[in-house]
Amino acid sequence: EEAITGDFALVKAWKADERGNLVWKGTARNFNPDCARAGKICIAEVEEIVPVGELSPEEIHLPGIYVQRVVKGNSYEKRIEKRTISTGSGEIKVDPRRELIIKRAAQELTDGMYVNLGIGMPTLVSNYTKPGVRIELQSENGLLGIGPYPAEADVDPDLINAGKETITMIPGSSTFSSSDS
Repeated sequence: EEAITGDFALVKAWKADERGNLVWKGTARNFNPDCARAGKICIAEVEEIVPVGELSPEEIHLPGIYVQRVVKGNSYEKRIEKRTISTGSGEIKVDPRRELIIKRAAQELTDGMYVNLGIGMPTLVSNYTKPGVRIELQSENGLLGIGPYPAEADVDPDLINAGKETITMIPGSSTFSSSDS
């Protein structure tokens, strides 16, 4: 089967150097590297363009060979679709009928599991695990080690889950492309 090749690939990245090497921040990498490689011509909009050599080779997510044009975005705005914040109390307000389903699903989780909870109601399952059960949460947009919802002061538009909710990372987390997810 022949792959689809687009004429243009338009991607957003956090930073680029003058050779077109790209770096993404947090979960914003998602499918961007794959999209960039799928087009005949890749145009990357970035927040910052730095001189060649300023980026360490180890931090580059996509080599410049795949990028034909780099544009610094003016008035760069990152929109947050679902601003989810922690009140600090740990209390969650859930419809009692939905809570029954969530609690039942939580009974299936055992200590040490790596769990992708999807979007919507399943994302609440981790709040109902049994005491002593530690699970590692993963999101399809490229994060292993999802933490709780952030406090208002810690909201980062580059850290969202697959349901577009703001999240945090726990110590030992890792980010990667969605195609690796």
